[in-house]
Amino acid sequence: MEKFLEIAKNAFPKIEGSEELEGLKEKVEILWDKWGIPHIYANSVEDACFCVGYIHSRHRLWQLETIRRLTTGELSELLGDATIERDKYYKTIGLHRIARECEERITQNKDTDIYIYLNSYVNGINSGMEKAKENPPLEFATLNLNIRKWKIEDSLKIALMIDWGLSDWNFPLEILREKLILKLGPELANKLMPLYSKANKGSNGWVVGPEKSKTGSVLFANDPHLPLTLPAIWFLIHIVCPGLNSIGTSFPGLPIVVLGHNEKIAWGCTNVHADTIDLFRLEINPENENQYKYDDQWIDFEIIEEPIHIKDQEDPLPFKVKMSKFGPIIDTFEIDSRIYQIDLPDKLALRWTSYEPHLENTVEAFMKINKASDWNEFRKGTSLLYINPQNVIYGDVEGNIGHQHGGRIPVRKQGDGATITEGRGSKDNWQRISEFEEMYSILNPKMGFVYTANFNEDKSTSGLLIAQDRSEPYRQIRIKHLLQSKEGISFQDMINFQLDYCTLEAAEFLPIMLKYLKSNDNLDDHDEYISLLENWDYILTKDTIAGTIYKIWTHQTMKSIIIPFIGEEVFKPFTGVYSFDLKILFEYFKDKTKEIEELLFKSFQNTITFLSEELSPDHKKWKWGNLHKVTLTHPFSLASEDAKVLNIGPYKIGGDTNTLNNGHYDPLSNFDVIVGPSYRQIHDLTDWDKSLCIIPGGQSGLPFHEHYKDLMKLYVKGKYIPMLFSKSEILKNLEGILKLEPK
Repeated sequence: MEKFLEIAKNAFPKIEGSEELEGLKEKVEILWDKWGIPHIYANSVEDACFCVGYIHSRHRLWQLETIRRLTTGELSELLGDATIERDKYYKTIGLHRIARECEERITQNKDTDIYIYLNSYVNGINSGMEKAKENPPLEFATLNLNIRKWKIEDSLKIALMIDWGLSDWNFPLEILREKLILKLGPELANKLMPLYSKANKGSNGWVVGPEKSKTGSVLFANDPHLPLTLPAIWFLIHIVCPGLNSIGTSFPGLPIVVLGHNEKIAWGCTNVHADTIDLFRLEINPENENQYKYDDQWIDFEIIEEPIHIKDQEDPLPFKVKMSKFGPIIDTFEIDSRIYQIDLPDKLALRWTSYEPHLENTVEAFMKINKASDWNEFRKGTSLLYINPQNVIYGDVEGNIGHQHGGRIPVRKQGDGATITEGRGSKDNWQRISEFEEMYSILNPKMGFVYTANFNEDKSTSGLLIAQDRSEPYRQIRIKHLLQSKEGISFQDMINFQLDYCTLEAAEFLPIMLKYLKSNDNLDDHDEYISLLENWDYILTKDTIAGTIYKIWTHQTMKSIIIPFIGEEVFKPFTGVYSFDLKILFEYFKDKTKEIEELLFKSFQNTITFLSEELSPDHKKWKWGNLHKVTLTHPFSLASEDAKVLNIGPYKIGGDTNTLNNGHYDPLSNFDVIVGPSYRQIHDLTDWDKSLCIIPGGQSGLPFHEHYKDLMKLYVKGKYIPMLFSKSEILKNLEGILKLEPK
């Protein structure tokens, strides 16, 4: 362990003194505050981007390397046979191919802002990598892994990975519907999984206008719900240079503040949950598997060789990707980091809006948003977004609030994206991609606030279909209720709302379930549990016992209904991406009172048995947090018991998918939390120094660093750290000053 610690600590970069860096044009000053946030003061945007890259590579090098390998399909070269299927999946999706083509376009004109930003950033990463070679981070030293030069292409892969992670929730639902139709027929399948079905995961965001706020100015809150990883998805950063002064979250691999504020405006995002991926069913030539029918002709697939290099194996594994006019042929899908076989009789091609050649626009969009000073400039930035559509919320120091959809939606010739589409020719392919002017936009609504929690309507204001699947409405309804029910909303109210554990889903369904349950004559042994449920306030804290009983009861109930229809092998994979709705239960059994009473009684008994065995025969120990825990997991801990010292947690937390304070869990892993608030930000636009934020874990990705896990206890307790903006306040909370000079 001592050797372990020595290697780790030798990799810690300095935060005080001075360094000379090749590639830097002028002197730069970096003020590190005591929470590990760097505040970069540069004389040009080029040097600012360079320093962002330098800092990212010094603190998040392992994260950069693993995401680069993931997006390129190169994990097996590092980890061996266990990741071959994942590498095949990502080589098929082809994020690296899109990024390579985009880099070629960007480098054709080196005078553009996008090239200058990315090239400066990449040079900064490579400068940091050179420093890291002297004392590599623990992961690199342990694996004897070479530090490879970073390219613009690699940053573009990361931008695509973000987009893919916001998009890939939908097409597994098409696969699930197809499996249900094949097994049960269309009528029963539609009862079990109707249109407007419920996708898991999401985010929250709302902005309160001056007329409803206690301060008389704009109040702003946003918390995107994303996988809780180690290190954190986000890195907090403050960039100050001529024409730019923005603070918030950056994504290691990109030189921009993605969510945050500048001197004039604040912005944040939640996923619209638009359907931007479709699967097309192809007809394969029975005499030639490398051909498919398109417009009544057999045409050849484009065959792309994508060999997979595997650790300790001399020869690579041959792998071929077949490309059609719709997109690549795909035979696997991913849910909650698990790869599954599609296992359907037909060959399926995948089309995605981001296969269109506009990736560079998205990076430029966020740079423009960073520099925007009003609504019109903000919209010019969002108009360039070419990703899975985002609810981009807005507030400014002049008292304006707004909500703008940024991104693109496919306009279909056939189908609605909810089921697999026939792919027989040009008549089946997409008609076009939507234009910015067709997307939802509102400025200063009469109600005095804007809000979003992923619950999209099925169509945009211009009539375009957004999606047939969408998130549950409960978070959206809860936000609206909280904002409508109070005048003079305070900054503390914004905090309270963001940490709210009220579950409207339970408020809707538990009384109905109890009514059916209590009709049973054999409840004498369960009176105490029923009393707990009847007196529950629907607040799903980590200490609730009634909430635990409710959550397990609903899960046991849905298993009892769905598994007899579709089998456990179909049910299990999709629990991470789809919530079978309790409404299905009551709709299906509406004329079968006796059956529903028996089913709910049996599932209630199963709940008591499960909790007694899993937690304790003593129901006082059935607290939600004893099941519902979050652990930030280092990949080394999956292979070595000793490496679990690198993990952060477990911590008991409250919430679920449908609470504002979100805690989406994996039912296949004992209810471990896998998705939650990846970043919380709250702003009072009267004083930027009052802004608060938090990320899970810590700023540094270097094990044993003082900022590796220092924010985690604050995060799980619902605490925040200051988001200091003025230099005077930063200097009062200083940890170190690092001066960088050109070499």
